[in-house]
Amino acid sequence: MASKSPLNIVETAISNVLKAEPALAAYHIYRGEETGELLLPSIVVSCESAQPAPDIAQGLGNYLCRVTIGVVNNIDDDTETTHRNATQEVTGLMDTLATIKAAFVATGDATCYDTTFTSLNYQPGERALTTSIDYDVLMVLAPA
Repeated sequence: MASKSPLNIVETAISNVLKAEPALAAYHIYRGEETGELLLPSIVVSCESAQPAPDIAQGLGNYLCRVTIGVVNNIDDDTETTHRNATQEVTGLMDTLATIKAAFVATGDATCYDTTFTSLNYQPGERALTTSIDYDVLMVLAPA
């Protein structure tokens, strides 16, 4: 099996899809493990957990990964419409399974079987507009 962490593989593949989308060119795209100053507007792809995939034999490198994608806009620089449009672009990309699968193939580290939307939470604050979008990503590591 691959030596990379499923968490890193998923974050890399999904962030690559978002970076390639022209409609999101104004956004800084980060992976959850990155450190440093967060520049706005931004999108953060964070894979919080990976567990054996249900109904698939364990030990074969199959994982169900819990992914949160956060869209963050500065309330002084962006409108709610801009924020919601970016959120819509992200959900549209995540619903385009062929694009997500291709991003996994491009890394060579894993194959993605499916992405499943689980929730969307809009959290306007005093200084920022924030939406978190949660997905389950079913993937298998590439053989070593």
